[in-house]
Amino acid sequence: MKKHLILLLLFSLLSCSKGQVSDTGRITALEQALGVTVSDSPVVGKGLFFEGVTYGSASRNQLDILLPSEQAISGVFIFFHPGSFLDGDKSFVFDASFEATVQSLLEANVAMVSANYTFLTTPGSEGVLSALEDGAEVVSFIKNLAPSLLLPPNKIVLAGASAGAGIAQWNGFRNTSNSDVQGVVALEAQSSYNLYSWERVFPGFSVDEIRQQYPVLETVYNQFYGGNPTEELLERLDYRAAIDGNDPPLYLYNQNSGQEVFNAEGALDLDVLFHSFRHTDYLRLKAIEEGLEFSGAYQEAPDAFVLRMLR
Repeated sequence: MKKHLILLLLFSLLSCSKGQVSDTGRITALEQALGVTVSDSPVVGKGLFFEGVTYGSASRNQLDILLPSEQAISGVFIFFHPGSFLDGDKSFVFDASFEATVQSLLEANVAMVSANYTFLTTPGSEGVLSALEDGAEVVSFIKNLAPSLLLPPNKIVLAGASAGAGIAQWNGFRNTSNSDVQGVVALEAQSSYNLYSWERVFPGFSVDEIRQQYPVLETVYNQFYGGNPTEELLERLDYRAAIDGNDPPLYLYNQNSGQEVFNAEGALDLDVLFHSFRHTDYLRLKAIEEGLEFSGAYQEAPDAFVLRMLR
């Protein structure tokens, strides 16, 4: 009997040691592939966290990766933070407001990626296009690393809030990348980055009149487009016009219920201008015209949509 107990104890120790070596080997391989060492997870006790991974050559081309502890990863959720293309950080998705979503996705073995991108005021920026193209570089970077990260192919959901929602949509609806994307989540979204199309979203709104009336907006306008935009650039930035029936399903939610871009005192209400439900209504109208599947907060939670897209 004593001999059997000793053998059982030895077997247990060897099994534990083998598991530890396996985990250590996985972490070492990931550190080599990503170029950073593992950090403390923002979700206490869950996942392997790699902070500040470089994905491109620009100064803000860094992202964070949170991998599930289990190696059988079901997909990847790529998030772009808000901030009007002027501020914000990749840590946003790990704030308390997204805690339930992050927990739900991790428990379903979904990898999380949160990326920084070039601001309008970043030296060398060519306006909003630089940020959108950074998003494309993130998708390409993650695709190329998929074998090292043990990610399944073509199992990507792009997501973002406000400015980040625009990056997610622009990349999700492009023919060059939409075959790899299974869904797009756009929170507090704008309907296009051809700002002149907003004149169809808000009756009586005129981009050029606003520029003349508010000099500070003229400065932002020039930063946004990197100067005076050509028709070719405006067309390229109009991701709503790019929507067709072959695109991935779209999840939309704008909390702001305002409709009037000018308040009772006649001042411009930027929160309504940027985040009104009129933007999501305009996007849904295009989705309906093209036969594209769409969803939103009144149908399901964002994490439920993501998991449904990654089945």
